[in-house]
Amino acid sequence: MFNAAGHGGQVTEQLEDNRNTGVQDSDAWSAHKTETGVVYYYNALTGESTYQKPTGYKGELEKVATEPVPVSWDKLAGTNWSIVTTSDGKKYYYDNKQKVSSWQLPPEVCEILKNAESGSLKEGSTSLQDAATIENKGVISIDASTPAIQTGGRDSLPLRQTVAPASPSPLDLIKKKLQDAGASSAPSALATSSATSELNGSKPADAALKGQLVANNGEKLKDNNGDVNISDSSSDSDDEEHGPSKEDCIRQFKVMLKERGVAPFSKWEKELPKIVFDPRFKAIPSHSTRRAIFDHYVRTRAEEERKEKRAALKAAVEAYKELLEEASEDINQKTDYQEFKRKWGADTRFEALDRKEREILFSEKVKAVQEKVQSMRKAVIANFKSMLRESKDITSTSRWAKVKENFRSDPRYKAMKHEERETIFNEYIVELKSAEQEAEQAAKAKVDEQAKLKERERETRKRKEREEQEMERVKMKIRRKEAVSSYQALLVEMIKDPKASWTESKPKLEKDPQGRARNPDLGQGDAEKLFRDHVKDLYERCVRDFRALLSEVITPEVAARTTAEGKTAINSWSEAKGHLRSDLRYNKLPSKDKESIWRRYADDLTRKLRQSDTKEKDKSDTDGKQPRSSDPPRRR
Repeated sequence: MFNAAGHGGQVTEQLEDNRNTGVQDSDAWSAHKTETGVVYYYNALTGESTYQKPTGYKGELEKVATEPVPVSWDKLAGTNWSIVTTSDGKKYYYDNKQKVSSWQLPPEVCEILKNAESGSLKEGSTSLQDAATIENKGVISIDASTPAIQTGGRDSLPLRQTVAPASPSPLDLIKKKLQDAGASSAPSALATSSATSELNGSKPADAALKGQLVANNGEKLKDNNGDVNISDSSSDSDDEEHGPSKEDCIRQFKVMLKERGVAPFSKWEKELPKIVFDPRFKAIPSHSTRRAIFDHYVRTRAEEERKEKRAALKAAVEAYKELLEEASEDINQKTDYQEFKRKWGADTRFEALDRKEREILFSEKVKAVQEKVQSMRKAVIANFKSMLRESKDITSTSRWAKVKENFRSDPRYKAMKHEERETIFNEYIVELKSAEQEAEQAAKAKVDEQAKLKERERETRKRKEREEQEMERVKMKIRRKEAVSSYQALLVEMIKDPKASWTESKPKLEKDPQGRARNPDLGQGDAEKLFRDHVKDLYERCVRDFRALLSEVITPEVAARTTAEGKTAINSWSEAKGHLRSDLRYNKLPSKDKESIWRRYADDLTRKLRQSDTKEKDKSDTDGKQPRSSDPPRRR
């Protein structure tokens, strides 16, 4: 068994070697004929097919023979073999059961011929004798499992069946519209583009198919008795060396599928009648290889058709755009589609595109013309206004009739249409007025802004002054508080007599080495006021201390003590002094103040003692009036 992928790689390497060894392009081209007699050319190096004669082709077209196709099918009675007659008059054998084709006389047919000679098969002798005259051309192997319908068997196909013409692709149709009807280069260009587009996307599959083709060419199928059918293809080895390569066969097979109109995702059985009689179909000897190429083609054909449609649409659009450029002189901003169609509708480039696309592109063209005209008009207007702007005599109150004579020699004046000159001049005057108004508004706004700025500066300055004054006031308050606190500390240190006078104490206070009595932060009268408050506090403290002394010394018990003269501590100041004189708190107050405070204290204490005696008396009276438990109850 052959390695299909490996052998395909060898074939590719061999082609690459041929390129490297300097095979000339002219030698790589070969001429062939289709079944309709049309000559086409194939390049073995590039795999390209074309209907145009390549530059440097050295072959002779007269010697190119039309490739034969099957035209009749005769069943051999008593065997599985049939005789197939081609268009060139040659015949070969085909086994419907084994799916084997051969140019040689099959062994089974030889046996029948021998029997025919002995008279056992007289009915088929004529056909068998004709079969013996077939040239010895070797064996073509076909899978034994392939149904007859898939290989063109007589049971499945009518004799001399004609192949349906291939449906052209969208790209071919549009390109055909774009070509002249009598152009001889049209078929070659279409075939080249279609073959090239088909080959570009199928290289991986081609490599596998090439290997499969080589492997299937070397397969040996057994006959009904188990013997191996060995072909005499070795006798044709010289012919094969000069024949198409396997890569060429694969490419031509794909070209055939496209020409025959094989649809994407179509079935093998459905399309087989279209291709079975094409010589390019027989160029692939293996059924499995044909089927693999066919399956790959129908799978990838949809995407290729989409690419062809896109390419066709692009080509048609470009051609239509070229038509629009050629018709630019007849197209202005007021031209409509129907007017354009009446003049250019017969052009092939016009018909190659759909109406909707034509109208869209035409509208774009007209729009571009309109934009160009508008741009040119804007430029003319801008130049005209620039001319007016250069004149220093034109103001917002100028009139066109008075100033137009100054511009008659200017080319910018002449470029503007006569009916538009005054209109543009008036527009310029309006612009001047607007500019003046804007300038006035800007000047006013500037003045207002300056006034606002000055007002903001004034307010800022006032606010800053207030803040500074407030800060200074706070600082003065803090300094005065510190000065008062220092002066009060001085008074505590030096003035301890509640009977001290300001006149006598002031000189002493001013002699303070720290200068606390002369602090400038003290206001006028603050020193004297603080002095008097301090002395008042001292006096009130002495009064509180003296009252506390009275409470501690002259108690109710002491007040109850009576001397021989009948004096007590609460009715005699002299008696009270005797009890108080020994305490230091007694000497802090003046005598007149001591006595008045003592007297108020004595009155309060006497009142309290009386109230206490009254309560005790009332209580004793109440206790004496209560009845005894042994006394009889009173009558009511």
